Amino acid sequence: MSEHSADATGPASSDSFERSHATALDATFDVLSNRRRREAFRCLAAHDEPMALADLADEVAVAERGAPITDISAEVVKHVYVTLYHSHVPSLENAGFVRYDQERDLVTLTQDRPDLDRFDATAVQTDRKS
Repeated sequence: MSEHSADATGPASSDSFERSHATALDATFDVLSNRRRREAFRCLAAHDEPMALADLADEVAVAERGAPITDISAEVVKHVYVTLYHSHVPSLENAGFVRYDQERDLVTLTQDRPDLDRFDATAVQTDRKS
């Protein structure tokens, strides 16, 4: 090894780790940048067990509207369901935060999920401003 090359514990390795960590952090922020995704994530975390996608849609609609499910139209809940199914759950799954079992229609948080509490304070403040 030349005197100018870095060993496995040297600066080059550290830079690589920092870039990798920054990329992972950017991906987490990107996935959690959407309010509905964060709400779905919060609902799943609150239950801490697999949820049927339809139940998740109900809870997300309730959280977003701040009203009981009986006061929310079926059309609104269906729209939430469709966006969860086609967009938000796949994004969370691609990030490794949830698993979706289409046969059983269950969404489950993974062990690789981020600690949303670390991101929540900033996100809640941002949500309230928008």
